[in-house]
Amino acid sequence: MSLLASFVPLSSEPSSRSMETSRIEAAQGWALAKYASIVRRTARLDVDSLERMEEAWATGRPVILTAWHGMTMMIAAFVGNYADLTRYVVIVPNDTRGATLSIWAQSMGIDTFPVSMDDISMGGARRMVELMGIMRQGKGLYINPDGPAGPTHEPKSGLAYVARKTGACIVPIGAYAAACYRLSRWDRYTVPLPFARIAVAVREPFEIDPDTDIESASVLIRDRLDDAERAAEALYHGRL
Repeated sequence: MSLLASFVPLSSEPSSRSMETSRIEAAQGWALAKYASIVRRTARLDVDSLERMEEAWATGRPVILTAWHGMTMMIAAFVGNYADLTRYVVIVPNDTRGATLSIWAQSMGIDTFPVSMDDISMGGARRMVELMGIMRQGKGLYINPDGPAGPTHEPKSGLAYVARKTGACIVPIGAYAAACYRLSRWDRYTVPLPFARIAVAVREPFEIDPDTDIESASVLIRDRLDDAERAAEALYHGRL
């Protein structure tokens, strides 16, 4: 698969199917946003090493926050309380899932950047350049590298490619909650209950050396994210 296939968009031409389902997507998006807002306002957040996010920005490089896909709602509660959301753009799939997620993100005041894992056309290449241009102008990026459909804990090549090309500083984040519902799907998506305690571990920022091949860089990203996940669970249980 081409490296561009990790970040490039589908055609934006509206189909009759997308128009028919737009009301459903909107309803799903606002319901998701409402529940996530309740979690964000009521969660008891236990955060380790928050200062590492500012350390990443202090490098003067583009900043990428990243976490495994199944942690999305927990991470949203964290960034909603501790981050300047105007600094970031969120990667979402350019399909019905992305339409739903965009409503959620925009309700939090975060810009979204719809992309697809499939289109490798010249238009897709231009979209990739656009994304990197946005980052070089000062916007941070949030991405789940194993999304939108897995396999879980296996980064696609796009994050490594963009980080290497832009010289970005990557901040791996892990989150854990026990009072939650875990969906029976590929990523075991965690839905925290209102008033849940959520442990969040912000790990040391790192960069991808320009000479590192994409496969090795993706392995490094996976290892750093797995470490962040273990650290969050250890923090929750008082072992960090």
